[in-house]
Amino acid sequence: MIRALVIALLTALLAVPAHGAEPRIWYVDESARAGGNGSATAPFRSLGQVERASRRGDTIRVVPSSLALDGGIRLKRNQTLVGLGRAATALLTNTTTHLAGDAVRLADGATVRNLRIVGAQRGAIYGIETTGVQVIGNDISRHNASCTPGFLIPPFNAPTNVPGIGIPISAGLQNGWAGIMIDAASTQHGTALIAGNTVHDAECGDGIDVRTSGTASYDVRIVGNTIHSLRQGPDFQSLLAIGLQARDHSALTAVVRRNLQSELGNPDDLNLAVEGADSEGVFVNGVGPSRIRAVVTRNRYENRRGLGGFSANGLEMVTMGNGSRASVVIRNSHFSGSPGDVIEEGALGTNAVLEMVVDRVVAERSRGVGNTFVLPFNNGDCLLAGSLGAGNDVRLVVRDSVLRNCANNGLSVGSNVVNGSGPTKSISVTVLDSAITGNRGGNLGIRNFTALDALSVTVRRTNLAGSSSIGSSVADFAAENLGTVGRHLIDASGGNCLWGGLLAASVLGFDVLARQNWWGQPGGPGLLRTLVTGGSLDTSAPLSAAPAPCV
Repeated sequence: MIRALVIALLTALLAVPAHGAEPRIWYVDESARAGGNGSATAPFRSLGQVERASRRGDTIRVVPSSLALDGGIRLKRNQTLVGLGRAATALLTNTTTHLAGDAVRLADGATVRNLRIVGAQRGAIYGIETTGVQVIGNDISRHNASCTPGFLIPPFNAPTNVPGIGIPISAGLQNGWAGIMIDAASTQHGTALIAGNTVHDAECGDGIDVRTSGTASYDVRIVGNTIHSLRQGPDFQSLLAIGLQARDHSALTAVVRRNLQSELGNPDDLNLAVEGADSEGVFVNGVGPSRIRAVVTRNRYENRRGLGGFSANGLEMVTMGNGSRASVVIRNSHFSGSPGDVIEEGALGTNAVLEMVVDRVVAERSRGVGNTFVLPFNNGDCLLAGSLGAGNDVRLVVRDSVLRNCANNGLSVGSNVVNGSGPTKSISVTVLDSAITGNRGGNLGIRNFTALDALSVTVRRTNLAGSSSIGSSVADFAAENLGTVGRHLIDASGGNCLWGGLLAASVLGFDVLARQNWWGQPGGPGLLRTLVTGGSLDTSAPLSAAPAPCV
């Protein structure tokens, strides 16, 4: 006993660096002999020992072992915690309440690399008010064993297909604590790199979540991660593979590149229409007067088994509260198999500005039940964009993309004010050089249920042919005004393809330009191929042969 105390005292004294001393390297190994001094030949046996001995800037090396180092560790500024070996085989956990059950707590400038973290009571890796952190190449599983609440999607009103009528989600949607989570409320110009990690097989937790609030400003790069086989847990209403949220007056910018999300949801969710996990591949949430911007490139979302409930999506950007500014650019990405809409852009709050660019993206094969006739969302559209609150400005650009073989519509655009009072301010949609084909409903549908000040839709060189027209639209292209609209321009002229559905085009209460298009035959649409009620449809100057997009 005395010998052990003396060794511990000497170790602590030696660990205090002199002014300007070089950072030290410490070793820790659960299977090492007792009484080690943290050297390579005599490692410490616990995370607590190395935490007490190490100082700022030191490196802690975890020796691979079949035994997990338990109890968690709080890192110090600029420390590196790294697992030895070529793969993530150095094993950590935290089955205690120390650090609220987190296995690793970050500090400014900290790096966590090449660890296998299994069965943490709460998060595997957590940072709060930290900057300059790097989380690289870790394997994380079975986190949040305690089912602690984490990411909260605030209360909102969900729309219906009844003008002005919403469904209150008064408690919001609660998620479990994530395997990797970053929180910031006051950090200015904070940064984080989360790269090359695998987060998987948890029963009650999200994958990677970053949340800002208060006055924080933060930049995060989420690169090359794989998130799969996560479950929602019995007490939660939502599950996020990658969750990004900005609240209050905070600002969050995210680069999300080369990530994979797959098999999100509970096994018993299969084919359930109403219940089951509300799982999202990538979720971008602006709340209140916050600012959030994400660039998503080379992303892949797969749901081969159709896991999740009717509200499971590949990517969702949604704003709540008043005055949010949100932007998402999606490039060179693929999303497939979600039970709900594959991609969503929704302004649930008021006076928000939303911008989404979909560039060289494939969104396909949703597995939803199709048109519910009750809800305007999560019917299995490939891409849905709309305003559900007063004063919103919603903008969407689709370029060189494919929206195909979905359970309902290919692209749905809509407005139904169920939050706040007054009209939607503006909806602007541009579709260029794309293929929106083979969908169970219509291929492109525009619907206004309440008051809309301004609407602008431009469609060029796009294949809109071949819908089944048995979902929420009976036409390849449909534009329906069930409310009031101010100035509007719907121009689907110039090299588009409209043929194959029950109807080629259906118009209600809008004036639509559809000139210089191919209607499946020379001379324009055939008899009974269009339906116009209380509006107009200009099909003049039809093409005499199919243009390139139709071939």
